[in-house]
Amino acid sequence: MLACTLGVLRSEANDALALRYHAVLGSALALLSLASAGTLLSRTLELDGGTWNTLLPDTRVVLTVTHFGHVWLWRLPALALLWLSWILGRKHPQHARIASWVMLLAAAGIALTRSETGHPADHGDFTLAVWIDWLHLLAAATWVGSLFGMSLVVFPKLLRDHGRSPVQAATIFQRLSTLSGAALAVLLAGGIFNATQQLGSVDALWTTRYGIVLDIKLAVVLGMIAIGAHNRYVKLPRLLEQANLPTRPSWLSRVLPLRACTGQTRPASDVLHSCARAVLLESVLGLAVIGATATLIHAMPPADLGSIHGMAGTNADPDVTLSGSR
Repeated sequence: MLACTLGVLRSEANDALALRYHAVLGSALALLSLASAGTLLSRTLELDGGTWNTLLPDTRVVLTVTHFGHVWLWRLPALALLWLSWILGRKHPQHARIASWVMLLAAAGIALTRSETGHPADHGDFTLAVWIDWLHLLAAATWVGSLFGMSLVVFPKLLRDHGRSPVQAATIFQRLSTLSGAALAVLLAGGIFNATQQLGSVDALWTTRYGIVLDIKLAVVLGMIAIGAHNRYVKLPRLLEQANLPTRPSWLSRVLPLRACTGQTRPASDVLHSCARAVLLESVLGLAVIGATATLIHAMPPADLGSIHGMAGTNADPDVTLSGSR
């Protein structure tokens, strides 16, 4: 959401749009706060085997003794900084942009606590794997978060204008496409690195549950990439042309007959509705990616499982592979 307001909207947000965006951003902060508490709760219950009777003393143990607790505690000042900055931006709109940058730094810090308590940190703190996972997480948040910002706030406002501001619509959509492309490049690079570290072998993609969930995630991401490519190379040129803004032919348009697919000239409002539907579909697919990622976070990667069984001198857990059953 912050990436959208800083990298896509910039100075285009009027008072009404900024107020609406700030409210939705507050909802996102509330969800982040609840998720942080839920993460601590789930880790504590995992530690004591799901016993609620000793939850409070076990929570103290998690926070004071475990590596997870020591890292998680850094979320508290980061969350406080996020909320204080959000309040500052609400009460003093002239400082909203500065507050957004401070919030972005705090959110990046919270993302680092996620990487520092996940699989990449199994071999040490602040390793290359941790930093790459952190960049991967930030890129995913930038991509999916900006899509939600557009779907929940920006497109409803642009559509209410009924195409009366085609230049603004085209400019905003172009910035979204550029931001998404940059985030996607970082996302793919980090994802490839993480997959090679966590799978251990290519056949783990189809012989383990972890690999199959990863396959599903990749399939959904490829769908999002296809929609994003159509947005950039077909819908965006339409918007730019209708706004009388310059367009440059892309390398892909030279290879594929994309211009022939654009069809007859359509009203600006129709093209904008098409863009809004595409971004909304990407947002929904983004939720599926988040769900798959949550599943992977709580599963043991095949590479780590192989190391454990290698040290123990045992075969793979049949519950983890597809070839066996408990």
